[in-house]
Amino acid sequence: MSIPESPNAVFVYGTLKKGQCRESCWPLQPESIQDASIRANLFDREDYPALGQGENTVVGQLWTFQDDDIDKVIHALDKVEGAEQPGSPDLYHRVIVEAYDDQGGSLGYAYTYMYANDPTEDGFQPMTPDASGKIEWVR
Repeated sequence: MSIPESPNAVFVYGTLKKGQCRESCWPLQPESIQDASIRANLFDREDYPALGQGENTVVGQLWTFQDDDIDKVIHALDKVEGAEQPGSPDLYHRVIVEAYDDQGGSLGYAYTYMYANDPTEDGFQPMTPDASGKIEWVR
């Protein structure tokens, strides 16, 4: 499967998940929300998590939108995540990752937001996988 230039989904792992404090920041309703995972490392701090490059299984949600809506969604989320904002250093970088179902099958590619700096330098602590080998941020 080739990586698309513009996926129509966003993988979220923290405060943007359904039921979390920033759920209301989504500008549009998705076509679907499903449990998913990606390969990365997850870090925690009192206020929110940070995603970094890695090979752990990070659990979150895949929010899928109409192709015509994804640009509006990304524009709004870039502001929320402090990504690609003129005149400001990035807090997060928007990247494309492959998302997986709970059996390890590919769900396709999605945008997600990775912390722009080394999370440990900003007070984040690495999270470790649970007994099933997965990492999930829960509040």
